Amino acid sequence: MAAPRPRALFLSADLPWPRDGGGRIATLHILESMCRRYDVDLVAMADPVGEPDLEYLCSICRSVEVVRIPFTFGRHRLRQLAVLLRSLGSWDPYRLRKFRSRPFEAAVRSHLRGNIYDVVHCDQFGVLPYVRLAPRDVVTTAAHHNVESDIYRLAARQAANPLRRVFAANERWKLARAERRWLARFDRVFVLTPDDAELLRDLGIERTTAIPMPAPTALRRDRVPPPGRRILTLGSMSWYGVADGLIWFHDQVLPKIRSAVPDVEWELVGPNAPASIRRLSEEPGILVTGYVEALAPYLERARVGVVPLRIAGGVRLKLLDFLAWGLPAVATSVGARGLDIPDGAGCYQRDEPDAFARAVVDLLTDDVRWAQAAAAGQDFVREHHSTASLDRAIASGLELATENHRRDMGGRE
Repeated sequence: MAAPRPRALFLSADLPWPRDGGGRIATLHILESMCRRYDVDLVAMADPVGEPDLEYLCSICRSVEVVRIPFTFGRHRLRQLAVLLRSLGSWDPYRLRKFRSRPFEAAVRSHLRGNIYDVVHCDQFGVLPYVRLAPRDVVTTAAHHNVESDIYRLAARQAANPLRRVFAANERWKLARAERRWLARFDRVFVLTPDDAELLRDLGIERTTAIPMPAPTALRRDRVPPPGRRILTLGSMSWYGVADGLIWFHDQVLPKIRSAVPDVEWELVGPNAPASIRRLSEEPGILVTGYVEALAPYLERARVGVVPLRIAGGVRLKLLDFLAWGLPAVATSVGARGLDIPDGAGCYQRDEPDAFARAVVDLLTDDVRWAQAAAAGQDFVREHHSTASLDRAIASGLELATENHRRDMGGRE
């Protein structure tokens, strides 16, 4: 008779389905890896818009419980503005305060009363404080997708609006304080890049394990440059840091590309585009497509992917989509952060508008360079971003978490 599998309680600040944003995709990869090792009970927050699709999550988890919390600023603007204003007079950053939920806490307590777990895992920043509910004898892990305080450092430097700069500077200080406080309580913290591990060390968080996000299965090597001159961006556009990068690309880079390639087209695929981005579709040659069920048709007809971010953290999973598909890309150093891609191995990293535009134009017009970059990008993701590499990193991190927990518990006795 087979021994019973160990059990894990997985707490998530966002329901990891559908796969329509980088945070959700990263959480889903980690959840899938945990499900290959544990019987997992998932308790996830979800914005109360529509009925969640739980079929796939129920197929991999032992149980799934969804707690509706109106945490999205774009959909619940007045409510979230009130939360933001209250946060200004408190020690808690808005990025944590908006995830406070008595129903979610009650759901977590109910699971802990009715089950014995080997691991309690908190995924994404918003649920870190719920680690305080975990029993002392249970191993705890966290997945910190971004170093939030560093994102707001970039926002304070890059934001055009002076009020937003002031808010970002204030939020950065609170976020650093919160990251030090809560991450120190976990036996192990998973981060998505070695760069983030270094940033957390600067905050005094030493127990980190970098985990590589898997890319989609790379396609065959006989990809040829598609017809047309289409540039593609992918991903959710709900966060202002994304909109900042897209507007920078439109204002500073796209005119330089158009001067060399007048028939260039730019397609923006992803949900939750703000009005500032939707208005771009009024301009000839720009298509704001919104959410789509399948990315393949858009990846197939694009010639170049672009990731023009100036404010971001963690790792850009859509860049991995580009590389795995064999679609060469151009990104800022922030947009390619954490992937350690050799320049030209599927992605060129350029921060200045002139250099960014030249790299895009070269890929739009030079078939040989395009083919070389496409093949090199697929080689990169095959070697560094597989499901097996993720599973190995998580297994190693869990072993270290268990060792840390035993050592800490021994010191308390």
